Amino acid sequence: MGFLPLLPQNDPQIAEREAELHQQQAKYQYNYTYVAPLPMVQSLPSAEQPSLRWLLRVLDASVKLVLNSLQVKHKDSLLDKIENLASYVKFTKLLRKNNPQEVEKGLADILNTIQAVQVEGPGNSWQEYQEIFQAIPLPAISKVFTEDAEFAWFRVAGPNPLVLARVTDISQLDWLSETQYQSVFPSDTIAAAVASGRLYLADYSVLSTVEAGSNPKQKYLTAPLALFAVKAGALTPVAIQISRGGAVFTPTTADQTTNAYWTWLIAKTIVQIADANYHELISHLGRTHLVVEPFVIATHRQLTPNHPLNLLLVPHFEGTLSINDLAQRFLIQAGDPVDQLLAGTIEASRTLAVQGVETFGFNDQLLPDTFKKRGVEDKTLLPDYPYRDDGLLIWNAIEAWVTNYLSVYYHDDDDVSRDTELQAWTKELLAGDGGRITNFGQAGGIQTLSYLIQAATLIIFTSSAQHAAVNFSQSSLMSYVPPIPMAGYMPAPLTSDSATKQDYFDLLPPISQAQSQLSLTYLLGTVYYTKLGDYTDLIDPRIQLSLTQFRDQLKAIEGHIRAINEDRSRRYAPYTYLIPSLIPQSINI
Repeated sequence: MGFLPLLPQNDPQIAEREAELHQQQAKYQYNYTYVAPLPMVQSLPSAEQPSLRWLLRVLDASVKLVLNSLQVKHKDSLLDKIENLASYVKFTKLLRKNNPQEVEKGLADILNTIQAVQVEGPGNSWQEYQEIFQAIPLPAISKVFTEDAEFAWFRVAGPNPLVLARVTDISQLDWLSETQYQSVFPSDTIAAAVASGRLYLADYSVLSTVEAGSNPKQKYLTAPLALFAVKAGALTPVAIQISRGGAVFTPTTADQTTNAYWTWLIAKTIVQIADANYHELISHLGRTHLVVEPFVIATHRQLTPNHPLNLLLVPHFEGTLSINDLAQRFLIQAGDPVDQLLAGTIEASRTLAVQGVETFGFNDQLLPDTFKKRGVEDKTLLPDYPYRDDGLLIWNAIEAWVTNYLSVYYHDDDDVSRDTELQAWTKELLAGDGGRITNFGQAGGIQTLSYLIQAATLIIFTSSAQHAAVNFSQSSLMSYVPPIPMAGYMPAPLTSDSATKQDYFDLLPPISQAQSQLSLTYLLGTVYYTKLGDYTDLIDPRIQLSLTQFRDQLKAIEGHIRAINEDRSRRYAPYTYLIPSLIPQSINI
């Protein structure tokens, strides 16, 4: 049931509003120890429990995973195949259940089964990693990931298209010699390329303090620098420095019979390992899941259900507290998937996620500003950047919708500053005993409608499109381990031609780890629940035209993206993660 929105200064039932907030504040309380010192909900309110519809979608993906795992384990035995089918039938019966408790128990049984039937082995060929895909199709990336063009494409259209930045000062490349640069571009100079805006750097220095873990085999993680240049409109790799002061590696035309080929492939893979850890802990867990959580809590605590901003934001919070609670209990504890799969110790991984949140700086994260800050906003300098181009379309559509919606209720800045619930919301988000959001608001409050529009746009974009971009890319780009392993298992090579084919496969995770990475990324990357633009509780007739326009704009954007994806697929791969119909309303997986 929807509410007709009303600002507190216009509501004669102010006492009832205050009583409602007191009840909500008792239900939604902060905890700072689960992922210390970040704010999370102390205990999950009943209204935040997973819906049966969501549970069944997770169950459906999990059943596919258990069938895949059983087929990998017993693919050569007829008797075992029959047992596989019996197990599959048993689990599929859960899909007809209407009891959330039974479904949750069944999910636990499925996940335990997947873990129990994992196969062992070091992984000595790409075929071995491909054979863990049976009921689940092998992703297309498996056919092209060794190509330099695909390695570069990951920087602008991969799971983590958020690191690349234009080189603006030649001192950023003090690790690269002119000779090394000219081995890739013989008729060019570093200074000329920097001056014309053709060089772009992916810098993973933030990983330099992460302590590598073991499981029990020793893992390895470095903080590489990867340099790219725009050539004929597309990015191409120029050089990789594995760690500060270490060796520099440049592309090779050698074939698979040479050490040079395998050494260069190892260097690229080490960058991908760094990217996977940055992605999972900072871009994904930190800067979507954990950043949004305090906004969910504060909204329920300080904005009554009929407050216009509450009605606008709450659909974008559905399932967020629940999935974050599951993550902190079953994903990021010692022995859990983050500990097993990622390169750092669990303490180091959790610390990196916290750093990702604490350095978020809300007012610096407006999407157009982030591109300018990294120097990647100019399409004439960097033509191919799907995350930027598709993301800005979605951002602009959300901003227009938010503008139209909020302008119905706030006629001027005075309406904003007089909104006592909005000011309390802002104060709590900033407070040390509240949301602990850094660089938020205007001098401790919100004074203008224009700022409120930008803030709401960023919250909605982060909860929907941003999470979609970093989450749903996991199943198609990260479920097959060789393109982007989550940890390395041997040290980096010391020279540009010292590594062998066996060294490369020794670097990759063992097969059991590959199966775990497949299970995690497939499950997270295939469960779609809700869709951007679906607001069932917005019943105010004054906003219906604007809502229709928003939905129509999303449809037009979808048509545009699908059309340009035809061109992208002729050169690389389509970028599907910001197609509007594939963007959920909220962070719910």
